[in-house]
Amino acid sequence: MKSFDDPSYTKDLEHPSKNIFISLSKRNFYERAAISAYVLRQGHTPISPFMNFDYNLGGNVPKEAIRIANNSLIKRSDELWVFDEVSDGVLVEIYLAKKHKKPVRYLARVPGDDHAFVPIMQDQVRLEDVSPWMWDWLHSGKDLARWHPRLRFNKTWPIVYPAYSKRNFYWQMHISKYCLDHKMIPLNPFMLFRYFLGGAAPREQVYRANADIVRLSDAVWTFGEISDGVLSEVTLKKKLGGQVAHYRTEGSNPVSFRKVGPRTLVFEDEVPAASRNQLS
Repeated sequence: MKSFDDPSYTKDLEHPSKNIFISLSKRNFYERAAISAYVLRQGHTPISPFMNFDYNLGGNVPKEAIRIANNSLIKRSDELWVFDEVSDGVLVEIYLAKKHKKPVRYLARVPGDDHAFVPIMQDQVRLEDVSPWMWDWLHSGKDLARWHPRLRFNKTWPIVYPAYSKRNFYWQMHISKYCLDHKMIPLNPFMLFRYFLGGAAPREQVYRANADIVRLSDAVWTFGEISDGVLSEVTLKKKLGGQVAHYRTEGSNPVSFRKVGPRTLVFEDEVPAASRNQLS
């Protein structure tokens, strides 16, 4: 991540991009990275549940926690974009977006190009195992809360940005699980963007998206050694206002974490000594 001293951060803070919740059928799970790259190229920040949680974190957390997290993220996002077919799960997400007065856009993949999408009209949307009458109900403003179990969850949890070094990339699912177990919704950069989406979007767009996610989050939690990128993320959160907490690993099978104070932090070698005092 760029240093907070980089002048382009000032521009990012003055002109943040929109946070876009990506609504996608599980049958199109394979499109998730291409869609995130597309949203980044449009100048926005993708909040993709299939990137952020993979598929329910491999079953390592209760499905209820994922549902609460996704419902909360829709409420906190600026817009909801629907890609390709509308499944029952996508229908619920559209319903929630409308309930929270969020703009909804529909897009479809360009035939023959898995990386290009075009806007379509509502009447061009294809339904996937969804009855036409239910689609009509959705747009007539009827209450669907009794129809789907996901709509029974009215809880909202705070959002946390987990900041950790690329050297600890392999902790990504363990960290997200830890956050959810503590009723915090992780917007995990190494889950959302993997490692710069494999080059599918310019790095500057990923850096900007990281800054937007730090802004959206209620807290930043660091895990493990502090790298220069982690230091920049913490510095940004302190500038914006919000909670900062630090954790280190305790054991490896299973991986567990313990909260620690700033004086016990371990820094990677490339972090200048003069900069380390910012976390004390």
